[in-house]
Amino acid sequence: MFSDRWKLVLTLIIAAAISYWVLEKLTGDNIKKLNRLAHHPDYYMENFSTLTMNQDGTPKNRLNAIYMAHYPDDNTTELHEPELEIFRKDKPPIIVNSDKGWVTSNNEVILLSGNVYLHQDDEFGERKIELITQDARVLVDQKYAETTKPATLITKRSVTKSIGMRAYLQEQRMEFLNDVHTTIEPKKTN
Repeated sequence: MFSDRWKLVLTLIIAAAISYWVLEKLTGDNIKKLNRLAHHPDYYMENFSTLTMNQDGTPKNRLNAIYMAHYPDDNTTELHEPELEIFRKDKPPIIVNSDKGWVTSNNEVILLSGNVYLHQDDEFGERKIELITQDARVLVDQKYAETTKPATLITKRSVTKSIGMRAYLQEQRMEFLNDVHTTIEPKKTN
């Protein structure tokens, strides 16, 4: 009778060990696979600001955001309420704001999502142009921006609306792609 109890205990211990091993094998591999596929930040910052310089030491652009998170799995960066300031030689900077943003791994492309607002002031600090759109793509080094969404350009005397737009920021040139309508105010005579 004593040996039957030990046989039963030993059988239960072996069954428990095998069950534990099988369960660990099944879930352990899946957890490792899931961790490899996970998109979790390795660090984040609040009230983030970075300044990029040109080869000659002049400012190239400044990027600010109220929240920034870096993701190591694809080396991308997520931004909340980003503001991109693009500096240009002998011209006032262009400022681009949006609800959210995403920076590619090589920092060459910024995808802006939600409401996107671009503006430039003249040398006296007065608003020269305003561009309102959604979901834009900015190529930082090329000083280029584009969208396929409706866009509205507002200047001191005109309003242009279109579907889709390309902006060559260094050259101060814009292409409006589809369904373009422009309203020009007449010059005021005094």
